[in-house]
Amino acid sequence: MVNKTALIVGAGPGLGTALAKKFASEGYDVALAARNLDRLGSLAAELSKGGVRAKAFKADATNEESMTALFVDVEKSLGPITVVVHNVNGRVVKDLLDLSVADMESQWRSICLGGFLTGREAARHMLPRGAGTIVYIGGRGGRRGIAKFTAFGSAKAGVRSVAECLARELAPSGIHVVHIAVEATIGGPRANAEQVAKDAVVDPTALAEVVYQTHIQPKSCWAFEVDLRAWSEAFL
Repeated sequence: MVNKTALIVGAGPGLGTALAKKFASEGYDVALAARNLDRLGSLAAELSKGGVRAKAFKADATNEESMTALFVDVEKSLGPITVVVHNVNGRVVKDLLDLSVADMESQWRSICLGGFLTGREAARHMLPRGAGTIVYIGGRGGRRGIAKFTAFGSAKAGVRSVAECLARELAPSGIHVVHIAVEATIGGPRANAEQVAKDAVVDPTALAEVVYQTHIQPKSCWAFEVDLRAWSEAFL
């Protein structure tokens, strides 16, 4: 049996953990990548108890050398990367007059530039094999503007464009690129009590299931974009 490896860029509590557990439950070795490794050691140990290999890697999604090294290290340690998920957020929500150039630059670097580097390095490793999946976790700001989301929304729109460009370029070579348009807050540290009480958050475990099912779609029926929301979230 050929080993399957899932790389989660932006691993952490909430969706990152749910993604790691889902892929591990399906027999994938799991690479957890984040700038801060402190919170990943226990998760890697928990996943390893289930019989898969799991390892944490320190990486900065905005740094070219760091991302190049990450993909090399993961493939040396765990084997060929089958699927990579770009799950980097850290949103800035501010009134326009309070928004700084630094805010705009930091959002673009972490989300859009980081998404480009993730996709390019994944393609470098997947293209010779003619197979692989690259998944981007998007948000509502990626497809329409929202008040006070100027920095975050523009970066999400940028990474959606990166994803679509990659999908069109890489699909003929057997690489499936997916953008998950999450039209709601994802459950976890960012969800407030009111949202949870109204059942207005996307459950991370359920979202991880959607990501996995999209990854295993047959080539004759590939989705580029999956639009989803909590059932109580209004269509806008």
